[in-house]
Amino acid sequence: MKTQHDPSSSASGELPVVPESSESLDRLRQENAQLRAEISQLRAHQTETNDAAWDSAMQEGIAYADGVSRTSSLSAGRLLKQLNGIAKQRQEAGLIRNSDEFDYLPRPQSDQAALEADFVRWGYCLVKDAMSPKQINAQVERMVEQAEAERQLESAIMTSKKSTAQLVNNLVLKGQIFRDAVEFKPSAAQNGELVDRLLTKIMGEGFGLGCAHGSIVHQGGGLQELHVDQAGFPMPYPPFPFGSLIIWCYTEFNLENGATYLVPGSHRTAGGATTFHDGADLVRLVEGEPGLVAVCAPAGTCILTDTRILHGGGLRTASGTRYAMRCHYNRWFVRALHEQASVNHHVPDSVYALLSPRLKQMMGIERSNSTPVGELRSEEANNVNS
Repeated sequence: MKTQHDPSSSASGELPVVPESSESLDRLRQENAQLRAEISQLRAHQTETNDAAWDSAMQEGIAYADGVSRTSSLSAGRLLKQLNGIAKQRQEAGLIRNSDEFDYLPRPQSDQAALEADFVRWGYCLVKDAMSPKQINAQVERMVEQAEAERQLESAIMTSKKSTAQLVNNLVLKGQIFRDAVEFKPSAAQNGELVDRLLTKIMGEGFGLGCAHGSIVHQGGGLQELHVDQAGFPMPYPPFPFGSLIIWCYTEFNLENGATYLVPGSHRTAGGATTFHDGADLVRLVEGEPGLVAVCAPAGTCILTDTRILHGGGLRTASGTRYAMRCHYNRWFVRALHEQASVNHHVPDSVYALLSPRLKQMMGIERSNSTPVGELRSEEANNVNS
């Protein structure tokens, strides 16, 4: 049927072409298949809503945070127990492969659309040349200086046995160069604006800072248990991440160098449902294809991850040292969940004066004000003490 124009329509322009019947049937079949897939997915997590189920729930009482209910904030920890020791076992057995051995896994790139596609499909993406060699050198030099001072003061946070790894906490308090990187200024991260745009699409405007710390890993250090970075939230999870962990690679990441381990695609299904749910077989994800891999990335790359992806620190077997900065960002309505986030509560006046308005907003301290406002002003006559 030819395109027609309807003079009585309030819309200016032409009416759409009416498709042939075969085209309509194909489209309807596709829509039907999609709806069936979504219904099947919903049924997998459906709970009973009959009166008997309500009676049982009411007798159980409040069980949202008791460590037993599937909606407890501790339920994620119970689910993760099935992975205890599996990273070490697979590392010792030589079963962890470099991500670049799989031609379909993310590679460093600068095209935003391609980066978004990687993030959706695999739960992470790699921003190419996010920092220049000069920017890396300046930040590593400052981090090494700070790490040495903390060891001298016996306040260093050592995260592996035999002092083979050190965490340099609260970097926003320890140098303007880190503060600039945390808010993606080109002076500290040449491709930071692209990282900023990606994070805004992941979490929305006004996202907050959970933590920013340096990671120093020597030979024999760095191994962590596998986990998800939003395990502190009650389950079930919504079909989106609560935040994003990003890693600035100051040195090359690969298996021998102690790159981050992760399970690509362990964050969600194609339909959007979160893979990490009550009853999930996480071991199957780790042992499947591609399974647990070490992220490969040259120095200067920025790794963005979905907080639902299974991951953990990798063991460095090579000589030398791996340097990185890890920053966790949350949606604007989420308070920082990390023990390293004390920076957001204890900021010296000398540092507070240096913080930009945006960094104050990220840290959740932009509204600090010692002067009471509005109805709280004690000098106002209409105040009534009780």
